[in-house]
Amino acid sequence: MKRLIASMMVAGAVFIAPMAADVALPALGVSMPMATVAEAKSAPDVAVHSLTTGEETSIAALHDGRPLFLNFWASWCPPCVGEMPHIQSMYERYGGQMNFAAVTIDDVESDATDYLSSAGLTLPTYAGDVNDIAMAYGIEAIPLSLIVSPDGEIIAEHLGGMSAGEMERFIKSAL
Repeated sequence: MKRLIASMMVAGAVFIAPMAADVALPALGVSMPMATVAEAKSAPDVAVHSLTTGEETSIAALHDGRPLFLNFWASWCPPCVGEMPHIQSMYERYGGQMNFAAVTIDDVESDATDYLSSAGLTLPTYAGDVNDIAMAYGIEAIPLSLIVSPDGEIIAEHLGGMSAGEMERFIKSAL
């Protein structure tokens, strides 16, 4: 039941939210602008742990003096898994210039690790208390991607899945 409700929320965010925000669709020949935060706000600090090493850390520690591409996703979310290969590619291309973190909000952590393993993804991935993460970041739909500045301010956000080109433009906006 949780997955059904969450899937409906994701579908609503992906298909309805852009129309409600008067965002032009690429199919109409107009590009979709990235949603940039008008007033920078501090990225909330939430405890997480690495899905590969189990090491405890926090989201604030993940930027470590460099820009951070922060993505909230789940293995049951089609737009999320659709963009994960793009995030992997961007991590491989821009990992020397910025940090990357994909934080799962899967209720069952093994669902995320099973997906990551089967997809052959090696980007830095984390998990934590799903409720704490969702509350701290106000997550109502996923995927949600943020750019966090080196000083911990959220400077850009994008709700919904991104193509490789959209993701590259989003990331380059912080470099």
